[in-house]
Amino acid sequence: MKSVTKFLFRRRVYLPSTGVLLVAVVVGALFWFQPRFLLRELAERNPEVLFYVETEAKVLALTIDDAPDSFLTPLILDMLAEHQVKATFFVLGQHIKGNEEIIARMKAEGHELGNHLTRDEATILLTDEEFAQQLREVAAKIGPFGETRWCRPGSGWFSPDMVQIAHDQGYRCCLGSIYPFDNKLRKPELIRSMVMDRVFPGAIIVLHDGGPERGYVVPLLDELLPELKAAGYEFLTLSEIQAFDQR
Repeated sequence: MKSVTKFLFRRRVYLPSTGVLLVAVVVGALFWFQPRFLLRELAERNPEVLFYVETEAKVLALTIDDAPDSFLTPLILDMLAEHQVKATFFVLGQHIKGNEEIIARMKAEGHELGNHLTRDEATILLTDEEFAQQLREVAAKIGPFGETRWCRPGSGWFSPDMVQIAHDQGYRCCLGSIYPFDNKLRKPELIRSMVMDRVFPGAIIVLHDGGPERGYVVPLLDELLPELKAAGYEFLTLSEIQAFDQR
């Protein structure tokens, strides 16, 4: 966290306010409580980044970071198939080699692929040149499996320069609007409750793949997906849900 804070002072990072104390309060509230009015403020100030779509239709996008993993991803794909849900998987470049068949399965089953750069790290710590290079390298590795339109900076930190670099390479950045800290909490019932408390039409949910230690996501999906469907929600990929945006 200290290294990220240092970069906030050294780089022109987008945040809702320039006051250091206000930044800490607002960002902390946004990431933990995720109040709608703060989310709306953040989205309005940075419209080129997708946080949610403005719609009255009961549609959601499920996004899954840090894919693929030889053990966990097939289980996630099985669960998504069982509940007939499509997702957008944000792929880490370092996880691609040896898991090509899994990525091919994602595409074959109707899921969308996004670029999550090379490693599971805070992207804001990269120089602009490193960020651009990682985007290109991961795009080249994903390319044989299909087009990618979305990128997600690691750990949720981004700068206007990063957004522009991504745009220049044909990407739109997506952060999301419901982040239940599943990779930290690792308790399916608590994570499920956080999602259900925060869900709204047009929301983008962020969950995590990445290894056996994150196996909690499988029982979580088995409970969460039918509950959201029973509440009337339809799951779409990011590219599909973007078409519902009324802004």
